[in-house]
Amino acid sequence: MTTMLRAEGLSKQFLLHTQNSVSLPVFAQVDFTVKKGEAVILHGASGVGKSTLLRILYGNYRPSAGHVHVLHGSQFVDIVTATPRRVLEVRRRTLSFVSQFLRVIPRVSTIDIVKDPMLARGIDPSEATRRAGDMLARLNLPERLWTLAPSTFSGGEQQRVNIARSFVDPTAIMLLDEPTASLDAANRDVVVHLIDEARNNGAAIIGIFHDEAVRDRIATRRLDLTAYRAAA
Repeated sequence: MTTMLRAEGLSKQFLLHTQNSVSLPVFAQVDFTVKKGEAVILHGASGVGKSTLLRILYGNYRPSAGHVHVLHGSQFVDIVTATPRRVLEVRRRTLSFVSQFLRVIPRVSTIDIVKDPMLARGIDPSEATRRAGDMLARLNLPERLWTLAPSTFSGGEQQRVNIARSFVDPTAIMLLDEPTASLDAANRDVVVHLIDEARNNGAAIIGIFHDEAVRDRIATRRLDLTAYRAAA
């Protein structure tokens, strides 16, 4: 199978400038690959660096050492050393981050939020509208909400908008940070099916799930970060 993401020698420590520059080590020398169609679940107790690792893979955090090679088109791009413009290009086409929180421009309608990634990838506007509506309906968001901005929605409704935006046109590599948190059982099942569909269509999945049952349904393998815990 094609390797989609390769992490090499990733280490991270935080320097606490407000506390006499104390160094807080998180993990050291993390090496792994993720292939097309795999779902790798990050495992380990709270504090081992699962969310930190996801943010490094996405380029939001800079590692203390190491590299993250992402297959973008026909070539690998190192997220750690790439220019900001290049990282944005990779995110637009290849690499997505799906969290439990919706962060969008205020007053933009729900259906426009879901359509936006497709429009950025050149999908016809009418087709994007159709697909956005189908996905919102699948996630049990009533049509009367589609033209409204989601700022006044419940937490669960906002989460479903966020998931709809990410899974309406899945990227080749998807980083998932607790996307099923706070969802009821029915909508949690929908999200699990969406993840399975994306993986079966070739997406490489790397995720954090605290729900053991959801982990068992999604994972093709686990990466235990406890083994990479850095010495204090």
